[in-house]
Amino acid sequence: MRLAALVASILVLGVVLGAHPRAAHADNERALSASLAWATFSVPGEATGNMEPPQITPDIGGALAVSYEHALGSEVSLRFELAGGLFHGGGEEDQPQTSYLGLADAGAVYRFDVLKYVPYVFGGVGAVARGGGPLEGGVDFVLVVGGGLDVLVSRAWSYGIEARLASFGGDVTVFTLGIRGTHRWGYF
Repeated sequence: MRLAALVASILVLGVVLGAHPRAAHADNERALSASLAWATFSVPGEATGNMEPPQITPDIGGALAVSYEHALGSEVSLRFELAGGLFHGGGEEDQPQTSYLGLADAGAVYRFDVLKYVPYVFGGVGAVARGGGPLEGGVDFVLVVGGGLDVLVSRAWSYGIEARLASFGGDVTVFTLGIRGTHRWGYF
């Protein structure tokens, strides 16, 4: 519910600020981004008796991600992403404490061209593979939603922050919040 409100707020911000004379993105533009993020996950534990199963979450986690975008217009791009996360904690005393997740997804991104600062939202479908520590190995289908803010350094380079939530009807929910750097080309 809060995520939907955040996405709606970002959309309203883009509409209010509107277009400007210097477009930050163009048709056929391509972008390659790398990010480093704090990450966490949540999976249901085993139920004891009639009690609801506890949630298993790590003590600490991090993720690396690489994404590729291909612009279809000045605001909309196709987005493909691979991410991996490593986590510590969340298991029983007799379990290994290191676990991992891998995410692959494809979707679309919508950018609000706003001078030097470019807010964006994205969504896609993909899969999360998990294992190690307190996680049972397996793969879950997920919907991925998120958003961020790019700061344009030049026409070809930007940096920013990005948040991502990957979840669906399966067992695992993943959240990341991090920094990213982007290189763009093909905008002429």
